[in-house]
Amino acid sequence: MSENQIKKSIQYIFTENQVYDQGTKRRLINNMVKPPQKKRNVVFMPIAVTICLLLGSGIWISSILPKTSQQANTELEAPNLEEHPAISNDNEKIAELEYQVSTFEDEREYYHEVIQQIMPSLTDDEMLQLAKSHFKYELSVNHKPLPTSGVMEVEPGEVNVMLTFYMAPHYNVLTEEWYQKGMISGDYFSHIEKIQPENAEVIYADGANVTAQGYKFANLVGGSKISLTISDELRERMSLETNEIEILVK
Repeated sequence: MSENQIKKSIQYIFTENQVYDQGTKRRLINNMVKPPQKKRNVVFMPIAVTICLLLGSGIWISSILPKTSQQANTELEAPNLEEHPAISNDNEKIAELEYQVSTFEDEREYYHEVIQQIMPSLTDDEMLQLAKSHFKYELSVNHKPLPTSGVMEVEPGEVNVMLTFYMAPHYNVLTEEWYQKGMISGDYFSHIEKIQPENAEVIYADGANVTAQGYKFANLVGGSKISLTISDELRERMSLETNEIEILVK
């Protein structure tokens, strides 16, 4: 239908429905005759697209989050000991060692109490022997203990003569007074005298609860001899038969 035909038809409808207001007629005719505006669609479309994108993104994120959360929870879960037997074995070993340490501590406490009950009944001589047993002195030549005879043979070359002083752990069994009485008098190394030859180099060595001091003789030839004298106190501690020590070079 043409625009004039549409207007005539609308005019007929107004007459039949008794619509005589010219402003209303004009507005209705213009709205019905003119083609629909597309500007609103232009505004509406970006909004609709944005809403759709937001909804799609929300659905996508909601589908991803549970998986990510589940994966994170899985990573934070404690390891299954059944799947890691090495961890389980280590835990068992640690528990066993902790039990052994606890048992040893209980035993040590018990023995300490028994010793404290027995010690008051010991005589002074018995206490002195107990104190002396905490210390040990050894004379060695090239890392070999000196025989009780005081005589030893060695190969030519370098010869090291060492006096080693061993100390047993204190363990708080002895009083400080008896602990001091158990040691040899003065500096233990001063109990060695009259060293020949005199050109020896003084050497030292230390370790846990042990210290050593001695002499190093270099370039000894066959037929030569090292001699030294020890005190009666040191001889007694080392249970030697003589105070005169001789080291013979083959």
